[in-house]
Amino acid sequence: MFEMRGIEKRYDAVVACNNASLRVAPGEIRALLGSNGSGKSTMVKILAGLVKPNAGEILIDGEPVTINSGEDARRLGISAALQDLSLVPTMSVVDNILLGVEPMGRFGMVDRKKSLDDAMALLERLHVDCDPEVYVQTLMPSAQSMVEVAKAVYMKPRLLLLDEVTAALHRDEVEILFELLHELKAQGTAIVYVTHRMSEMFEICDTATIMRSGETVADVKTNEVTLDEIVYYMTGQRPEAEAAHEVHHMAPEAREVVLEAEHIAIYPKVRDISLQAYKGEIVGIGGLEGQGQPEFIRALFGAIRPEAGTIRYLGEEVHFRSPADAVNRDIGFISGERNREAMFPDRTVAENIFAGRAARGMTFAYLSAKVVRDFAQAAIKTYNIVAGSIYNPANSLSGGNQQKLAVARWIALNPTLLLLDDPTKGVDVHSRREIHRILRDCADRGMTIIISSSENEELLDLADRIYVFYEGRVSGVLSGASKTPERLVAAMMGLAQAENNAVKEAEQA
Repeated sequence: MFEMRGIEKRYDAVVACNNASLRVAPGEIRALLGSNGSGKSTMVKILAGLVKPNAGEILIDGEPVTINSGEDARRLGISAALQDLSLVPTMSVVDNILLGVEPMGRFGMVDRKKSLDDAMALLERLHVDCDPEVYVQTLMPSAQSMVEVAKAVYMKPRLLLLDEVTAALHRDEVEILFELLHELKAQGTAIVYVTHRMSEMFEICDTATIMRSGETVADVKTNEVTLDEIVYYMTGQRPEAEAAHEVHHMAPEAREVVLEAEHIAIYPKVRDISLQAYKGEIVGIGGLEGQGQPEFIRALFGAIRPEAGTIRYLGEEVHFRSPADAVNRDIGFISGERNREAMFPDRTVAENIFAGRAARGMTFAYLSAKVVRDFAQAAIKTYNIVAGSIYNPANSLSGGNQQKLAVARWIALNPTLLLLDDPTKGVDVHSRREIHRILRDCADRGMTIIISSSENEELLDLADRIYVFYEGRVSGVLSGASKTPERLVAAMMGLAQAENNAVKEAEQA
């Protein structure tokens, strides 16, 4: 049994954990849930030896232990796979997996053959198709996440900590990971599973510990609790019943086309994509990973130049040379890759929020501190961003508040067209609902929104129409009665035509 009692962790005036507790038994998969900023990642890092608590105790099989470093955790049989990857980008896959625990041969030298064999066995187990000697930085994000898991599993731990490892994975990769977790559970491994994807929690976890504002507020069995109850524990508020939004199906000639893309090609991912978006509409883009969604979104924003096809914006053919051109035409862009594309992590909260407005201004124009401060404070209040001070660095915010900051930056400018690429990846269920509400309100006021998402539920809940990409083409367009989970999955697998034929045959019968 692994147990944490009375854990406290403070960063100056910020309280990350306050009298928090956690316990997990061998052969148990326990979810660790909470809104962004609730302290769950801090608890994981304390167990992994990456953070030292200010107070509290950790017990293994009833005996107190001290974990001051990653080496202490490793010695005690604890390993972790983190969302913020612990991999070294300029080292090979095999060297990352075995880093610090390389098998040794004669004369104290690393046994390279055994290293490669061990790494290949793990990669095959996780269905990662790559050369183990290539640099990690050359892999796709999902493959990097799988390597992070392989690194933790190689330790053969008694306690495996998984912190948002599925954030970059698609459904087929998640299923492969779940198969592995079931095997480890059967072998007696204790597993702590941090996730914001509630469907995964109900599918894989036996129990759940729920945190709020740094405190442990509930321990439940997953088969005895509902999603609404979990949201209540996480937020302290009962979820409001959300009225389904009404989609107005006007005649084509009565609808204002804001954006029209025709036969866009960006080789090798995007081969022939055509799409229309109307005023006040939320258009979803779905599909399995690697079907060209990120490239297509960035082509609309001017970050990638299409090799073929045309883009019409407000009735005019456009050729954006850079994102700055798109911004000056009232187009905004929000990425789910917060650290790489959505934030300036070391700049202040105020500067991050004001960045979108600054991009519209004249080069070298003077900005008064008051203008920046007032704009940022108004956005923080409007979009309920929890920040200690607007002068704190943006990376001091929780993940959910960082993403709301990115949303606020652009929506405060009221763009005509807003493009989003997986904007709620790694965001807790409460913050996700807030972002969805903001986007729906904007669409109701006439903003056109195009959102690519790896979450099928998000697309079905939020989008008026869904374009599904498969092998660089549109395999289906779902709306109204056709917008169902079954047809979405069929289109994602390239089976939309067969599905449509089956529907027609059933109607004729």
